[in-house]
Amino acid sequence: MKRLYALDTLRGVAALSIVIWHWQHFFAVSGTWQAGWQREAQPFYLFLKPLYDEGWAAVDLFFPLSGFIFFWLYSQAIAEGGMGAGRFAWLRFSRLYPLHLATLLIVAILQFFFRRATGNYFIFDTNDWQHFAANLLLAQQWLPPTLAQSFNGPAWSVSVEVLLYGLFFVLCRLGLRGFWMALVVAVCGMGLLWWNEFIARGVMGFFAGGAVFFLSRSIAARGDSKGLARGLGLAALASWLVVVVETYCAPLHAACYWLAGHISPAVGRLYIGGSTYLFLLLFIFSVSPLTILALALHEQVLGGKWQRVSFLGDISYSTYMLHFPMQLGLALLAVHFSLTPQAFETPLALIAFYAVLIGLGTLSYRYFERPMRNRLRQAPTAT
Repeated sequence: MKRLYALDTLRGVAALSIVIWHWQHFFAVSGTWQAGWQREAQPFYLFLKPLYDEGWAAVDLFFPLSGFIFFWLYSQAIAEGGMGAGRFAWLRFSRLYPLHLATLLIVAILQFFFRRATGNYFIFDTNDWQHFAANLLLAQQWLPPTLAQSFNGPAWSVSVEVLLYGLFFVLCRLGLRGFWMALVVAVCGMGLLWWNEFIARGVMGFFAGGAVFFLSRSIAARGDSKGLARGLGLAALASWLVVVVETYCAPLHAACYWLAGHISPAVGRLYIGGSTYLFLLLFIFSVSPLTILALALHEQVLGGKWQRVSFLGDISYSTYMLHFPMQLGLALLAVHFSLTPQAFETPLALIAFYAVLIGLGTLSYRYFERPMRNRLRQAPTAT
């Protein structure tokens, strides 16, 4: 088996979830953030509150998904010398770079016109030539390490992925194998949080995903694998229920806030200052890997059928990379026609955006992303 449709589907859902988190961008269609904007004014807020409030964490499904897949498909071949650095790099370049370059150029052009019309850039302000050069190298988030997003801002995660691919290859060549070694690297990534949050999230998630791969392989080989798979599926659903309840009512946050404050004022300040990191760590090391493990086992052990919805995974890279250029294009139209943020607060606006995005993502995948990947891999220079 060379593909897990369940994990492809999860990647597609995560990519589309980011759109909800970024819907707040439309409060800045005039070039600056609308005074007094309210998150609650966004369409379907009551039902989509977890994504509007914490949807940024959907990116932290990408990294462990990549880790799982890469350890599955490449770790042994790299460790044994069957996959060279040149071949590995070309495979990743052909997969990621064509669409990245296309969206980078589109955003650069649209931002030029948006700034000329409003005097400001749309959302991401660091659009100088140095950042453009770093974006060309797909190194914008780590050369030098920075949290500033530029041009097609969501591509920050792709930049971190590229860094992770290099780290993964080197560690595999050095003998990184097995659950515990991958988990140790993931835990060590916590130490990077106070240096560069984006890179830390990538290291933690990617190698936690690798650990999940080794764990899933071990569970699938057991005689009681079906019972374990069902139990892990229920545990994954329970973890998401906790996330949803916490988003709406925040009982755990309230309890931790009360406890930290009663231990000492210093602990209380530490908790408040790091509560976002606490949520992030719990998501990366519990909810995300548990979900991936449950889905992988559901398909591998329980025979779950995911092919019908796996197209979301096929178009996930396109939908992820295209959604900000679409927003920027709409912002330009809003400026031209003097539209206010209220034009994007209707349910119809959200539904129409998703319909167009999925349509463009499908066209991009079929007629640009996949053909360019195949053409590059068939080139005489491919090794």
